[in-house]
Amino acid sequence: MSKQAAIERRRAARIEKERAERARETRTKRLWRLGAAVAAAVVLAGAGIAVSSSGGARPAPPASTSSLLAGIPESHGVLGDPKAPLTVTEYVDLQCPICAKAAQSTVPALIRDEVRSGKVKLQVRTLSFIGQDSVRAARVAAGAERQGKLWPFLEAFYARQGTENTGYVTDGFLREVSKVAGVDASQAIGQADSSFASSRLERADADATRMNVQGTPTLTVKRGNGPERVLTASPLDAAAVQAELGREAAR
Repeated sequence: MSKQAAIERRRAARIEKERAERARETRTKRLWRLGAAVAAAVVLAGAGIAVSSSGGARPAPPASTSSLLAGIPESHGVLGDPKAPLTVTEYVDLQCPICAKAAQSTVPALIRDEVRSGKVKLQVRTLSFIGQDSVRAARVAAGAERQGKLWPFLEAFYARQGTENTGYVTDGFLREVSKVAGVDASQAIGQADSSFASSRLERADADATRMNVQGTPTLTVKRGNGPERVLTASPLDAAAVQAELGREAAR
């Protein structure tokens, strides 16, 4: 399969995943509104309708980071104890809104319960198939990796993620994200056109093709030097992901 065909396949899979997620959220909102109506919570129901009917590009919130990563080592983009028995790889596109959702739920649970305990080490492959903002973001993320701060950069980026392909990934945006993440912005942006950054994008594409990654986010697991496999659990279901990792560790 050609590289372009693989990119188109991932884009189509992402669109379908986002469609399914929007449908799920719509069903949830409808049930919530019904319950609110039964309870006569008219004000709350009206607020829900107003939120769901608003259109246009969503404004990017301020960049931020948490204490989630404090004290956890990062080396060459790998978060956690290098001797951890399981390696989990997350395949993402930094513009992907579902990746941002996973970064707010599943990824924190993995870091808190699996990485911090030494059971798992976590790495990421930054794909860039959504558009040029994805490419720019992935290249500067490579610069953050060289400073040992890839994961703080990812967390800060997702906190300020804008609407896809609106040109929001400017140098000013990247400088704000870098500042919050403790990254030297000038150095990271200066690395964007380096051979190192190019190699990181090429590695992400090659690994995604090898693993037949259909969309983002996708999680894989590898035990020791064994084969890597795609997790069957939804990347948005933290409990299911952790249960599957537990079964893998117990094999």
